[in-house]
Amino acid sequence: MVDLATAAVIAKIVSDAVGAFDKVFRGYMDVLKRVPTVPTLPPPAFADVNSPHQNAFVARSRQSAQLYQTVTYKQLCERLSDGDREYIETPGRAMDSYQRQWLSVYEQRALASGMDVGGLRGQLGYLARQMSDPLIKVLTFVEKMGLYLDDHYMVARQEAAKYLKRNN
Repeated sequence: MVDLATAAVIAKIVSDAVGAFDKVFRGYMDVLKRVPTVPTLPPPAFADVNSPHQNAFVARSRQSAQLYQTVTYKQLCERLSDGDREYIETPGRAMDSYQRQWLSVYEQRALASGMDVGGLRGQLGYLARQMSDPLIKVLTFVEKMGLYLDDHYMVARQEAAKYLKRNN
């Protein structure tokens, strides 16, 4: 068990990590699939976010802001153990770092020409591989917290696992 303050911190860490991934979701999936996914992959329906005013971690509709699922900090206290904060901090920080790197390389690629595009594409592939393990850990942790993963997170986790297997 953890205390309420620790549960709130863990919810924030996980919310930030999931949010970082959501910012690069389309590009990440394009790199993993090696083709544009826009026509075949629906946009994320829900966002998993920390909601301090509700003392909860929630899944909220991106279109209507309607709550899909709520896990209160009190419930997190019961589900999480003392080592969970330490465990999730590292992949949480990694997701934030990879998201910033991803956006930087993605922007550079948009401005590049010729052979530079190939090099930047390679950097995105490298970042996708680096991002896959912490992504899997964060999404698995979201489930441990008690939230169901929506389809885009399930697909992302499945593709990340395949990508790691294929590229290790």
